[in-house]
Amino acid sequence: MAYLLSKENFSKMGEFIYRKSGIFLEEEKHFEKLAKYIDSRSGVLGFDNFRKYFFKLRFEDKDGEEFQELMNSITVNETYFFREKDQFEVLVNNILPELHRVLPVSKPIRILSSPCSTGEEPYSMILHILEEGNIVEKRDIEIIGIDIDSTVIKKAKLAKYSERSVHAIPKNILAKWFQKKTLGYDLIEDLHGTVDFKVANVFDRAQMRKLGKFDVIFSRNMLIYFDDASRKEVAMTFYDMLNPGGYVLLGHAEYMSRIVSVFNAKKIDNTLIYQK
Repeated sequence: MAYLLSKENFSKMGEFIYRKSGIFLEEEKHFEKLAKYIDSRSGVLGFDNFRKYFFKLRFEDKDGEEFQELMNSITVNETYFFREKDQFEVLVNNILPELHRVLPVSKPIRILSSPCSTGEEPYSMILHILEEGNIVEKRDIEIIGIDIDSTVIKKAKLAKYSERSVHAIPKNILAKWFQKKTLGYDLIEDLHGTVDFKVANVFDRAQMRKLGKFDVIFSRNMLIYFDDASRKEVAMTFYDMLNPGGYVLLGHAEYMSRIVSVFNAKKIDNTLIYQK
């Protein structure tokens, strides 16, 4: 099948996407998906060649909506509640008690979930915090969820989940905090608004600065999509966003020590955490 996107133009698109988002697209893995998207999107826009689409993307996308559409099409958002749950247990059993001990009670503990996808990760934090019960009774905890994909942010705000999304939640917790529906489960109304969801690009420093400072940053299974230079840039962005003594938690296949050396690595049971 002939696509509007050629192999040569894939390199141009890949370079443009990399500069804007830090995401590196391999031709072998991503050519067909990107080519199909450009054909589909060009049809909607009334374009009959790649050059017209690329011109719009580069020079006429003043509000960033076209690039947002592109990002929504290529990002992967595979997740579920309580995924790698040992990290949530370390959060409530070790990290939050330590932060509660050293921070003024009047100061909220701020947690960032980046990327948050459709909300399973930050809401998993909420459920663990509520089930633990002690810290949340003594001080405010603020959780912000960000993702470059505006579509998943809209879904996160709706808080409606499939059977697969909730399959790892213990039945007693599922019954307590969710309502069973014909298709899947809805998070109960009382928990809506407990996470502040925003569209944000980790490579947009102005956007990231606006989020403020944090005490904990969860960034699981995002850095694996970047090359070494992009990983380092994001790691240093997170470092700058953390309050002194703050923590970063990565996915189990990601190691901060291989990216930058500014964090102190600690191991709690089988979980690696990184402290500023």
